[in-house]
Amino acid sequence: MTNLDGLLYQWILRANARRGDLDLPTGLIEDSIGLLEGVLGTEYLQQLLITSSEPVHFLDDERNPLRMWLLSAMVDSHIIQVLELAAYFREFQHDASLPDKVQKLKHDSFWPMFFELAIATRVKRATRAPQNVSLNPETASSVGDFTIGAAGYHIPCECSRLGRSPQATDPPSLVESLSYRIGDGTKNIPVPLCVKIRSAEALTGSTYNVVLRLIRRGLADARKLRLPAEYCDGSTTVRFEELGETSEQMPFQMVDGRVVNVHGTDWDSATRLCRVPARDSAELADRFEQGERFHEHEAVRLFIKFGQPINQLDYYNRLTAKLSKKLKQTKTSTEHFGKIVLIEVAFDLRTVDTVKLKEAVRKAAVQSGTTLAIILAKREPNPHLRYHYCLSITFNQIAARIKPEVLEHFNRLAQREGALDPILNSPYRRTWAEAQLHAKKISTAGPG
Repeated sequence: MTNLDGLLYQWILRANARRGDLDLPTGLIEDSIGLLEGVLGTEYLQQLLITSSEPVHFLDDERNPLRMWLLSAMVDSHIIQVLELAAYFREFQHDASLPDKVQKLKHDSFWPMFFELAIATRVKRATRAPQNVSLNPETASSVGDFTIGAAGYHIPCECSRLGRSPQATDPPSLVESLSYRIGDGTKNIPVPLCVKIRSAEALTGSTYNVVLRLIRRGLADARKLRLPAEYCDGSTTVRFEELGETSEQMPFQMVDGRVVNVHGTDWDSATRLCRVPARDSAELADRFEQGERFHEHEAVRLFIKFGQPINQLDYYNRLTAKLSKKLKQTKTSTEHFGKIVLIEVAFDLRTVDTVKLKEAVRKAAVQSGTTLAIILAKREPNPHLRYHYCLSITFNQIAARIKPEVLEHFNRLAQREGALDPILNSPYRRTWAEAQLHAKKISTAGPG
């Protein structure tokens, strides 16, 4: 597809085929794509989707995912996140500082800006008159990323992410690369395979190169059907087996909206690489659009286990350091009634050590007498086939007594997060139990 309008039109067609299952009203998809094109600009989308030859990255969470989302309306999460971004643009389309945010989002700060807009939208939707929320310009003199305003006071809100920096030897990127290498190397092998990679060493660039050498030797045997084949180097082992009824089963299943290890194995990851009878993804999409349904077969079942990194990150100390930096950076003035810092975290707030978490927040908060609240947020998919933020809110109790309406505002924010569709800003059309059954049904049935 060499024409931007044609590509976006095809995306709209394919997304509309999923509209019913995704609980979307008529016209929303078309309106959202038009809004995205208007806000981001035709020139930017042309460069991103047509001119650019950058590979699409699936596991590198620092990359701009918009190219991936807009090149595939066959994946429900891609459709939903495009519409979610459009919903945030719609919320602030008349805000004078939106262009500043969009410029940063387009160039080198997609996820930080996405989080900022997502949280600002939620805070704005939870306001009650005379409160309001406005974005702050991206200038050196700005205090915070957005501001809550009301009669007699303003509260600057500073957003940040406790994420990782993109590195060539980052484990998720290396796992993605191993999966691609095995998928590519097994294309012409006539039997399905079970591949097991296990090492006591942490996954680093050095370990990755060792695994690649062992994979090449295993693939050579697999092509000649000399199976099983197993090769070792120190504590690292790669084993190729023919996939059959007695092969090890996938240990991870979705239970109550969470991934659970139902077999109690120690694998870090388990992946199915499936194939269909088509030359490439473009042919697959075209034939699928014409109504053809493919029989998908499992070509590779891939299990991976590596040792723990020697210098594991201490999220609690990192959180204290990040909060201290942001609290110091956000300098309030007499017009401000304190400040709020919001941090997107990578760890699960439901299973975290709450004692250590509270202490990490406390150690940072005691350094600042002007902090109203510290809010931690973890982005998660939910059974409604949407994304929401699990929130942990620590509020300054003295400030809460002085201005209880501010505490009420953030209590509403927390309560709304599980009750309202972030795209439509209205109650979910199903209960959570109904949504769970619906999600399970359509994930079993597949698209179409």
